Amino acid sequence: MSLITPLKQFFALSLIITSLLSTFALAADEENTAQPAYVELTPDFIVNYTTASNRLKYIKTSITLQTDVSHEAIIQDNMPLIRDALVMFLSSRTDEQVSGAQAREKTREEAAVAVNAAMKAETNQEPVKSVLFASFLTQ
Repeated sequence: MSLITPLKQFFALSLIITSLLSTFALAADEENTAQPAYVELTPDFIVNYTTASNRLKYIKTSITLQTDVSHEAIIQDNMPLIRDALVMFLSSRTDEQVSGAQAREKTREEAAVAVNAAMKAETNQEPVKSVLFASFLTQ
């Protein structure tokens, strides 16, 4: 019976140690996870684009960039580059690319690619996780 007690103590101690190590590993993973950050671009964007019939139309949109806290400063430091990339991208859109929910979703995704391409060329980083439209109006 004296053998059972040391085995129970060994297993109990092993379980406690394993639990503690798991907790520390989980805490370390949470620290390494990037905290999201949102950078609102002001003022709103108003750009024109041409339709297939050469009719001039406008897009007015409010944009926020999703990134993480570690990239927030680089976005702020390169705001003129980012705004230019978005103006050039939005002005190249067609009616089909800005009309309807699916088309706007694709435009949103492609806008993030355009901004990251400009940032990659300038800073060798791609800090934008996504482009969010708070409003998106066409006329």
